[in-house]
Order: sequence, then C-alpha cells, then structure tokens
Amino acid sequence: MPRAKLSPRKTPLQDRSRATVDALVQATADILVRDGYAKLTTNRIAERAGVNVASLYQFFPGKEALVAEVSRRHVKEQRKAAAEVLATRTFKNLEDLIRTLVALGFAAHAVNPKLHHALTEELPARRSRQGSPEDAPMLEAFRKFSTDVPDPELALWIIDTVSHAVIHRAVVERPNALTEGALQEELVTLLLRYVKRK
Repeated sequence: MPRAKLSPRKTPLQDRSRATVDALVQATADILVRDGYAKLTTNRIAERAGVNVASLYQFFPGKEALVAEVSRRHVKEQRKAAAEVLATRTFKNLEDLIRTLVALGFAAHAVNPKLHHALTEELPARRSRQGSPEDAPMLEAFRKFSTDVPDPELALWIIDTVSHAVIHRAVVERPNALTEGALQEELVTLLLRYVKRK
C-alpha cells in the first residue's frame, strides 16, 4: 500500500486562504478529539470547517496530510515557546534549564490532553520526529553547562526522546499526572542523573 502524502499541496498566500487552512486544521483537531481517527473523513472535515471539500483538496491531498499538519503545528508551538524562554531567560545551572524545558513540555500537553491522546494513540504509523534548525538554541543552552556526557548533541536527542515518551504515555495512561507535579519531578530527576553521572 503506498504511503499517504503528508505534506500540504500548497501554502496559502492570501488572508482568506490562510483562514480556510486554519479552519480545516482546527476542524481536523476537533473531530479527532470528539470522534477519533477512525471517523475522520475529508467530507466531515470540510463540513465542520464550513468549506467545500474541493477547497480542502486544493490545499491538502487527504486527511492524513491534515493530521500531519495538526501535529506539525503542535511541534512548532512547542519549539517556539522553548525558543522564547531560551532567548529571554538566564539559567542558574543545568538543573534550572532541564526543569524549565520539562515544565514547558508538560504544560503544552496539559492544554488539550484529548487531542494529544488522539495524536499519540489513534493514528497510523507516522514518520519519526525530525530534528530542526529551530532546536539549535536548546543545544546552545545545554552546552553552556558542564555535564558528564561525551556527546552533547546525542545527549540532547536522548533527553528529548525520553521526555516525549514519558509525557505522551502520561497523556494516555496518567492524564492527571500532567498537572499534579510528581511525574514532572521524577522526569527531571531521571534526566539530571543521566547528564550528571559522577
């Protein structure tokens, strides 16, 4: 079976087109939360967005690309929030940095846990998350502090991977833990012991 195309067909340039795309993405997220991926169709998305299905196909090749766009926007929002914090705050030590980044991840997933549950559990296999030049500020901030890891870039990838795994499993299995604090504290402890081994 051929893999579904996950990229948009084109980028909207005019305000009206951008509003249409935003409505389609929001409608996709709403249906995922309310009814799950199994009931997500391009006709339902277009109807909920208040547009003709032909308008949907003008921008997206199918529902898979719309779901990918929901996920991309989520990742982009997280990266933007992290970049803003890294650009405006001075960290006292490595623990302060890790604690702040973990808190940002928990906060982002506590906003709409039902959507994150759908993105984590219900979707067919997707491409793995890719690194981005937008991650450079995080690596730069990490390198400012002394650690016991031989490869800071690999260490940051491991920290990111472990954090996402814990947070996404919490969305599914322990949603209350996203706001209670204990899980966040345990994750910080785990990561600090990884980077400070001696």
